[in-house]
Amino acid sequence: MSAPILLIAAFFFGPFVRELGPIHLAGLAFQIVVVVSAGFILWLWLPSIYPASGVASFSFLSPVLSVGLGWLLLGETVGPNLIGALVLVAIGIVLINRPTRSRKTSASPVHSA
Repeated sequence: MSAPILLIAAFFFGPFVRELGPIHLAGLAFQIVVVVSAGFILWLWLPSIYPASGVASFSFLSPVLSVGLGWLLLGETVGPNLIGALVLVAIGIVLINRPTRSRKTSASPVHSA
């Protein structure tokens, strides 16, 4: 919903396209080919092998990996609040994907006639 509104608003805040160069086009091509196409194909292939609930829970790894790569590649500061939040996300992923325990039922034995 925000894309059309922001495209219209962009005309009121300077040139629509600023300093478009080869590096920008290469980055856009990488996003289109690798991130969108390959990522989408991989994301659709995974549920054919693993249960959908397990695959969906791993989408929560995105913020964890983003923070890690931001720290590693860009030198971003990671404070204790962010580390605590990432630990909570990791705990949630572990809890979602842990094997279920079988419950012992105390049902009465079935009598055959």
